[in-house]
Amino acid sequence: MQWVTSALVLLLTVSQWACAVYFVDVNSPKASDANPGTADLPLKTINRAAQLVQPGDMVVVKAGVYREHVRLVRSGEPGAPITFVADPPGSVILTGADPITGWERVDSDAPIYRVPWKHRFVINRRPDGSLVEHHPDDERHRLWGRAELVIVDGKLCLPALTLDELRSAWRRHIEAIKGGKPSPVLQPPLPNLGGPFAGMFCADTKNQWLYLWLADGSDPNNHQVEAATRSALFGLSPWENRDGVRFVHLRGFVFRHAATFPQRAAVWLHGSDNLLEDCIVEEMAGGGVLVHGTMRRCIIRRCGHTGGGAAGTNFLNEDCVWEGNSWKPIDRGWDAGGFKLAWAKDGVFRRCVFRRNGGPGLWLDIHVRHVIITDCTFWENEHHGLFVEISRDITIVRNLFVRNGIGVVGKVEWPDWGIAGLTIAESQNCVVAFNTFVGNKDGIALREQGPRPLETDDYGVIPYHNRGHVIVGNICAFNRGYQLALWYDNGFFGWHPAEREKFKTEAAYEAWLKANPDRVFDPTKVGMVIDRNLYWAERGQKLILYGVPWRPKYREFNDLNEWRKATGFDQQSLIADPKFVNPQADDFRSLHDSPARQLNAGKFGIG
Repeated sequence: MQWVTSALVLLLTVSQWACAVYFVDVNSPKASDANPGTADLPLKTINRAAQLVQPGDMVVVKAGVYREHVRLVRSGEPGAPITFVADPPGSVILTGADPITGWERVDSDAPIYRVPWKHRFVINRRPDGSLVEHHPDDERHRLWGRAELVIVDGKLCLPALTLDELRSAWRRHIEAIKGGKPSPVLQPPLPNLGGPFAGMFCADTKNQWLYLWLADGSDPNNHQVEAATRSALFGLSPWENRDGVRFVHLRGFVFRHAATFPQRAAVWLHGSDNLLEDCIVEEMAGGGVLVHGTMRRCIIRRCGHTGGGAAGTNFLNEDCVWEGNSWKPIDRGWDAGGFKLAWAKDGVFRRCVFRRNGGPGLWLDIHVRHVIITDCTFWENEHHGLFVEISRDITIVRNLFVRNGIGVVGKVEWPDWGIAGLTIAESQNCVVAFNTFVGNKDGIALREQGPRPLETDDYGVIPYHNRGHVIVGNICAFNRGYQLALWYDNGFFGWHPAEREKFKTEAAYEAWLKANPDRVFDPTKVGMVIDRNLYWAERGQKLILYGVPWRPKYREFNDLNEWRKATGFDQQSLIADPKFVNPQADDFRSLHDSPARQLNAGKFGIG
């Protein structure tokens, strides 16, 4: 991360805002939470400072590893925020993990060790009173939906559900190693996501033991072993503090290794008008961060579930990077990605990078509205680069989408069902302009399964389906499936195979459609504009899909004239080599004689 000069920023910030300045220094021999928090007599914990601050105050945290949960409940005020600054930036690590020592060997024939373990992470209670230790509460997520986390010499360990599974895994591991083969059990659960792993562990919360074996069979007492003992690092969740906080600023911190569940953050700055700047959020067991306000120049990486970010109302994500998140095999159809947000509005993503995340890079799901995504890069994510679902009024301008959904990381599910650089599903009034799509599964995909009715506070009941989109000035080239794909799975393209048993004849099905016109979405009659795009497909790649292959009236087009006749779309579009400067080196600027210049198409100008 490109840290700003800490001393200058600190001086300017103190003089601008601070009413009082508290110093925290975990490494100072004079540090104590009984101190006044001066530079000479600093506090020991950040949490103590959080209990003292008032609007306008600043907390300066000196370099060190802080093993605590900062339970801030007080807000700042307009023009007088409460500010926490790491000095220097990047030197303060706030971790949810504690050192674990005193390991004893369990088995004589396997190097499995254990220590007492009294930590139990619970997300809910079932009607019968039993505790829920994984999320979601189903069989599929009994292991990967848990919150435990073990780190050895800075590397994560993989989890097992039981001691018997741990023993079995060791036997398979050592057999492969002795045969000169890679370990079959210390591989990432999904290809190229997560790892390398130092070993494997099991948390037996019923009998209160933590078990561990290391890849080389060595004694964990000879290593630095840590385990997550805290489920949050900063702030309080909405279940603990419903209204959250306002005007709280954090700068320069590294947050890592909290025992979070999927869909739960380690850093909570919900409320409004908050700021997270120049921070790193990394390697949480589940979710990473939630900010209501602004997140700027932050890196969110290698969280087991979604990384999180700035959301809510009037939010901004600027110059941030999401990389390697959702490495655990949590259900991709439920929740995954670098960042997923829902029910958010009036926000901006500017100059952000979404790279090699599990699931989509960025997922806008369920009534996200009035959001601008500009000058961002979506690079080699497991599924879609950007997935817009059941949302409206999203503006997607001058972005780059490269090699999403083709198996660079993870395992692409539903490979023939609308995976693309950009997929818009059952949404409305989106603008897609001047973007470049290269080497994705599909370039731009519109998926239709609507209507999907949704009751909202601001628009009433919305029968969400694709309508009102404007798709202009984009380059779609070298995408492996289709350059443009309208994956419309509805009656306009004939009956679905599953409907044949019900209706018996096409005539009966057509009569039903006539009586239920809301089930028929003709893409040419929903107010969409598709034009002035540049398409190019190599041998084996296709141009345009219209409908879905399992419905009888679908069509494929490799001739723009035929496509124009059938739909009226792309009247001024071209099929031509975009003439990138150096696509082998991922330089997707256009040469001076590129046809993109004629259309003013794509993210980049002339190279």
